[in-house]
Amino acid sequence: MQDERAKKHSRKMFNRIASRYESTMAGRHSDRMKKAALRCLDHNVRGSVLDVGCGPGLLLSTLAAQFPHLQLAGLDIAPEMVKVAQGRLGDRADIRLGESESLPWTDASFNYIFCIDSFHHYPNGRKVLREFRRVLTRDGHLFLADPTAPFLLRAILNSLVGLMRMGDVQMYDRRKLTILLENSGFTSIQWQASGSWGFVASAVAA
Repeated sequence: MQDERAKKHSRKMFNRIASRYESTMAGRHSDRMKKAALRCLDHNVRGSVLDVGCGPGLLLSTLAAQFPHLQLAGLDIAPEMVKVAQGRLGDRADIRLGESESLPWTDASFNYIFCIDSFHHYPNGRKVLREFRRVLTRDGHLFLADPTAPFLLRAILNSLVGLMRMGDVQMYDRRKLTILLENSGFTSIQWQASGSWGFVASAVAA
């Protein structure tokens, strides 16, 4: 019940701001996370990319411009975000409405997955990461960028997120996320700070 409540709050908030996302605080933070994640990407990129929690399609639009040969796909829980992303990308990307815990693609469909400023909204992070591993090819790459905070502040925020009704579930630290990634079939895990309030974790599907 609590999981569904968090998803409902996320869906409601992101539906509300879909048409003006770039100008919101959430959109500006996501843009910083997006740029940090893209800096981790090898320039010899090929194959297919999935953006989970794709929002209005800004990351996919950037990838489409930089790598015209890539196959692109995106998923979001908010119908209004999906509409904006589809309008922005047209036939260039396969944008679908859905949930990260049950990705609507077959096994080993993608060479890369991005999850930008979205993972802290997911009630079952372990299940999501196992889905990421399932749809990635062997040796496929995951780039996960998300907010974090120092230990004490993070603990306080994690205890309050349910009251904020924004769909947030929890912030992760390096140790906890690394354990989740390892237990979900990922190796070569790297962690890079992105300012004082964010990180990019990259990993390879074993």
